[in-house]
Amino acid sequence: MLATPGNQPLYRQIAADLWNRIRTGTLRAGEQMPNETALSEEFSVNRLTVRQAVAELQRVGAVEIRRGIGTFVTEPPDLIEVVSMLPVRAQQSDSTHDALSARGPSAVSGEPLRSVIEQVESFGLASGVDAAVAARHLDSGPADIYRLDTTMIRDGRPWILNSYWLPSDFAAAAEHLPQYGLVVHALKLGLGFDLHYRWRAFSASAADFDEAARLKVAAGSPLLVRDGVTAVADGRAAFFVRRRMRGDTAKFVLRYAE
Repeated sequence: MLATPGNQPLYRQIAADLWNRIRTGTLRAGEQMPNETALSEEFSVNRLTVRQAVAELQRVGAVEIRRGIGTFVTEPPDLIEVVSMLPVRAQQSDSTHDALSARGPSAVSGEPLRSVIEQVESFGLASGVDAAVAARHLDSGPADIYRLDTTMIRDGRPWILNSYWLPSDFAAAAEHLPQYGLVVHALKLGLGFDLHYRWRAFSASAADFDEAARLKVAAGSPLLVRDGVTAVADGRAAFFVRRRMRGDTAKFVLRYAE
């Protein structure tokens, strides 16, 4: 049975089903995909529909087509780390969100800023590979971590997708989010925590099918990704976050003091 609603084109339903197998590890990186004939029989469609589905997977960077050989699940990219050490005292408030939530000029461009809120998409105990990765970043057991997914709305339009992994001591931020509008505000103003960065990492990816639907962009559209851990004054990790921003609406600026 296909994993997505039937109101989408059939080839996209097939692509989403195969993407889910890749994402969950049923189809592993480096593994050859079933050929067109096998997929046609499995989904009871013609080979052209299968070819369209595979093209969708290629568009989001999930597979690689090797002419004359077959289609393979792509290996994760080998990312190069560019490390810059900053003193804690040089940090300002967490991310651009505090600035964006206030109406006033940007410290970088001087242009007026727009109102931003976060909309809860899902909340509950974390599970799977992502929970294990988050547990390592948070110095916590995976059974003690909650996941909060939000969409950041800027002037009524979806802008950034956020996934937070929070130890149980900080999970109450989800309850305060409707009142304070942003997760960092819920932690700071609602729960009284003083937040500071541990680290931030920047990368790029292509929007998968769920991300594309939520951001209202085409599958495979470029996303800027920012991962990081934020801690509180006593050193405990408050959350690990992954933000995916539309590549056409954001830029990162590093300003160096003289």
